Amino acid sequence: MKHAHFHLRRLRVVKSGRSAYDQTFHLGVNIIRGENGSGKSTISDFIFYVLGGEFDNWKTVANSCDEVQAEIETKNGVVTLRREIDRALTPIHVYFGSFEDAEKHGLDGWERFSIRRGENRESFSQILFRSAGIPEAQSQNASNITMHQILRLLYSDQRTPSALLFRYESFDTREIRDAVGDLVCGLSVYELYEAELQARELAKQFDEKNKRFSALLATLTPTDAITRTEVIDMRQKELSDEYARLSVEIDDVDAIVDQAEVAIYVKARSDHALAVRKLKAKIEELEERRDVADLETVDLQKFIAYLEELAVKVHQAQEASEIVGSIDFSHCPACLAPLTADHGAYHCVLCGTETDAERERSKYLQIKMDLDIQLRESRQLLDDKGHTIAAVARDMRGARRSYEEQLSEYAVRYDRSTSPRESYLAQRYQRLGQIDREKMELDRMRERALEIERLSEEKAALQEQLNRVKDRLKALETASQRRRMKALTRVSENAKEILKKDLDRQAEFKTAQNVSIQFGDNSILVDGELNFAESSNVVVKNSAILSLLLSACQDGEFYHPRFVLFDNIEDKGMEQDRSHNFQAIIAEMSASAAIPHQIIFTTSMLNPKLDKDEYVIGPHYTHQRRTLAFAGSIGVDLKKDDEPPLDE
Repeated sequence: MKHAHFHLRRLRVVKSGRSAYDQTFHLGVNIIRGENGSGKSTISDFIFYVLGGEFDNWKTVANSCDEVQAEIETKNGVVTLRREIDRALTPIHVYFGSFEDAEKHGLDGWERFSIRRGENRESFSQILFRSAGIPEAQSQNASNITMHQILRLLYSDQRTPSALLFRYESFDTREIRDAVGDLVCGLSVYELYEAELQARELAKQFDEKNKRFSALLATLTPTDAITRTEVIDMRQKELSDEYARLSVEIDDVDAIVDQAEVAIYVKARSDHALAVRKLKAKIEELEERRDVADLETVDLQKFIAYLEELAVKVHQAQEASEIVGSIDFSHCPACLAPLTADHGAYHCVLCGTETDAERERSKYLQIKMDLDIQLRESRQLLDDKGHTIAAVARDMRGARRSYEEQLSEYAVRYDRSTSPRESYLAQRYQRLGQIDREKMELDRMRERALEIERLSEEKAALQEQLNRVKDRLKALETASQRRRMKALTRVSENAKEILKKDLDRQAEFKTAQNVSIQFGDNSILVDGELNFAESSNVVVKNSAILSLLLSACQDGEFYHPRFVLFDNIEDKGMEQDRSHNFQAIIAEMSASAAIPHQIIFTTSMLNPKLDKDEYVIGPHYTHQRRTLAFAGSIGVDLKKDDEPPLDE
């Protein structure tokens, strides 16, 4: 499959180590039927929950269960999920493989993922998005779009008012709803929002550089403000020449030596030489640290390149495996002898070993996930090494300045004379000290001038990059507008067709010219109107959700996962004939869809024409035979609970 996709293959609810519910599902229409109060809505909530929905409003019987498990087929392979029945943000355990494989491995091979993304950890939404082929989108306010937010558009439940498109929750924003709608409709939201984030980050970096640049200029005097590195270098040369001249003059008085001060001089020279050696040793230590960090950086760069190459090869290997796996050998590739044994389907034609393409795809998916994590961690390490090298370089500059100062002072006091002597020598030594201090100040000025030049260049580079990103944003926004119009036009056409197939209960549906889905406003308008009878509002809402699915089955560019869940087919006083009619519409539309998909709905008024094995899941549930069957009983009597059920 090239399009985004996932569907439920098996659902199991566990209590005290035993199955309270265990059913398999299929592509197309899946119907869970039974009397009101038999537990159908509870199963819908379990499906929403195990797929990443943030839900904790459990009924008493559901809350007594321990865990819900599911086998999910995605675009890139099969994954098995298990989640403890607890709070809304309870983590999900993922096994990259089938239910059967997961049971064979016990607790081995499972990986635990949080519901929401952390700073340095993958979330369940990221895993399922990548598996299903859905981009990891972000809304304009940088809130991550999670599986929970996607499912709010895919799960039509009884608790949400019928006029609302998204499943109700107390904390909700227009930006999140718009981002979910754009993503489902196939807009390049990931690229667009990433470009927006990049533009904001570049603007932030530019502001920081500009503040630093202005602060540096503010510390300079009016004269210093126009000083360039070339002027500073010229002054440095002048001071060095003067330093050399004074040194020669001092050398001319070597014959004038006060012998009484020799012992004091020798002791001071020894102490000063020791200090110089310590500074030199410190510089050597810093150089060694820098060299080690440089080598580690090179190794990390090679390792990252290797991982990137390996990621490409894994993808190529998977494609090659899928292509080569379909070749039948008639002769042995080693000895060219004819192959006579027929091992049957799903076995290697050479050795007869049983093969499982589904497991192969799941393992390739796991390898890709591991490579992604290793690449992220390695790049973080490389960034840390860069900071280390910069810090060591800064320390080396300071150590070298101190070393040159001490060495210069040592040369003046001890290499060129044997002791302080007369005013002639004192004046020259004093001037030498002044030169040293001035040269140090010039060094600081030069560093400051270099930083100003560097910041100026970086500002220019950031501005150029920001301009390119802004141009790209304009192009993406134009393309997004075209895509949004195309997708919503298709959705409107499908929704109109569904409404016109409704029973003659709402005159506006038969003459509808436009059905407008307003993701940000959380509403659906039929020719600009949204106030209908409650049962008609249910039809409008379910028609909109169904039309999104049908449009995604007609246009592969949608990022809709081709999965929907209805738990409100006959909600808000829906009459039986109207419910039967809408169920028939679902079956008809599903049969006409060209792309594989899954529709799951619950009903207490099953259309008799759909009471077939190809549609129904499990038995017809009653108050005596409920969906959750615990050990020693056919079902659970909800009358024993303190709270009455909500419809189901």
